[in-house]
Amino acid sequence: MSVIQIAHNAVDAKLIGADRRAELFVQKLLSYQVQGAETVTAFKQGHWDGRSSFYEMRHKRFPAGFVFLVQQRLTKLGYTVQIVRKPLPPPLGPEKPVFDEFAYSNPDYDYQLETANRLVKHGRMIAQIATGGGKSRVAQIATARILRPTLFLTTRSVLMYQMRDHFERMLKGLAEHHPELAHLKDYHVGVIGDGHYEPRRFVNVGMVQTFAHRLKEPDPLKSNEEQRQQAEIRQKTLRLLEMFEFVILEEAHEASGDSYYEIMAACKNAHYRLALTATPFMKEDEEANKRLMACSGPIGIKVTEKTLIDKGILARPYFKFLTPDKPPGLFKSTPWPRCYEIGVVNSAPRNAMIIREALRAVKHNLAVLILVARQSHGKILEKAMKDNGIRCEFIFGESDQLTRQRMLNRLANGAIQVLIGSTILDVGVDVPAIGMIIIASAGKAEVQFRQRIGRGLRRKKSGPNVAFIVDFIDGHNNILMRHSMQRRAIIQSTPGFAENILIGNQDFDFSGFS
Repeated sequence: MSVIQIAHNAVDAKLIGADRRAELFVQKLLSYQVQGAETVTAFKQGHWDGRSSFYEMRHKRFPAGFVFLVQQRLTKLGYTVQIVRKPLPPPLGPEKPVFDEFAYSNPDYDYQLETANRLVKHGRMIAQIATGGGKSRVAQIATARILRPTLFLTTRSVLMYQMRDHFERMLKGLAEHHPELAHLKDYHVGVIGDGHYEPRRFVNVGMVQTFAHRLKEPDPLKSNEEQRQQAEIRQKTLRLLEMFEFVILEEAHEASGDSYYEIMAACKNAHYRLALTATPFMKEDEEANKRLMACSGPIGIKVTEKTLIDKGILARPYFKFLTPDKPPGLFKSTPWPRCYEIGVVNSAPRNAMIIREALRAVKHNLAVLILVARQSHGKILEKAMKDNGIRCEFIFGESDQLTRQRMLNRLANGAIQVLIGSTILDVGVDVPAIGMIIIASAGKAEVQFRQRIGRGLRRKKSGPNVAFIVDFIDGHNNILMRHSMQRRAIIQSTPGFAENILIGNQDFDFSGFS
């Protein structure tokens, strides 16, 4: 077998010395089924198999995130593979950066510093860390260790602002604990998103949507002056992205979209890339899953729910599935979305079960979080809760950040007993006071379902370190039943969850609570 070299920079990789067999192998390895291929004439006529590839045969080129995968597979095929690249820029921060009193006193959290160490060694990786494992802290440790021009990317403004505050506190803490970094004490983090364009030369937080908008090609239908302005904005943004040497992708399972991909391709000097997600490669779109690796490289560390539960970092969840009676007008064949309106939103039997479980929890002083998908459903449940004497509030997509935080604080301090929320609570929520989660929303999306369970798994400050999760088997409609089974299958397939599904007449054990 011949020797193959893979030369790469931060964005692109190239095969050198590969024979035809190796090239065809890599092309197939990096191929994917094109969504919508079945509508293309060439596919219909049998002239195209509906697949494309990230490997460009003409230029022998592919995204640098695939380097490790390609090297590994070609080696297994019998080739000698050599990697050719410039050395990674050396990290400029302390080997064990200290920026608060937490430091590294608890060995249960060793994986957080280990993630930064692996990133320094490999340059790019996905950190698959289960919800509740402290991904924001991992981002801070990695940034403090590398200490080069950094961009934290997210799709949500609330996370952007949270991380701005985290990074500013981290930099101030570094200055206090490491005298050589005293100049960072009053540093302000740049913000690029949500109507702000205030980049800084060191650490920045930004939104994917803002960068994608600024990277748009000039619109030929616009006036010459408007096109000139668009071109100027695009060039200015490209120069900014070239400045960053470290990029962090928060909730990186979303990085499969075109916008993320284009942004990361423009980060030509970002030799350090860290993707943070609990749920990589869970898209149904094969191309989307490969784009995540193209941007960020392979999984470099995996911290599971079971690991965090066994360490006590997460509360131990107990799952109860309830089967409500059939509401009037719902049949096996009732189509979507009518089956959802009848069988979920307006189902009196189902909503009564939600009220009953919430009442049982608040009697034992457990804070309850009820998660819904529709605003109308939240309002129905809010009224029913208050009619039953429960102190309850409902926040939804239109609620601003301050309102959301105020309600979460009220739940944590006992001012309210039940908080009902929509998708606004799916990410960036840390309320250790939550004792029961009621999944009132139904649905089948795995990423969202795991995030919603994670809202209740933060370590409890007092009492048993457990969380009670209520879900439903909606068995009176084919669609709702299928979704229910998919959710249950997720629990059954997850170590740390599967062991704690209540069956038969089993019920939650409230004996440890006052």
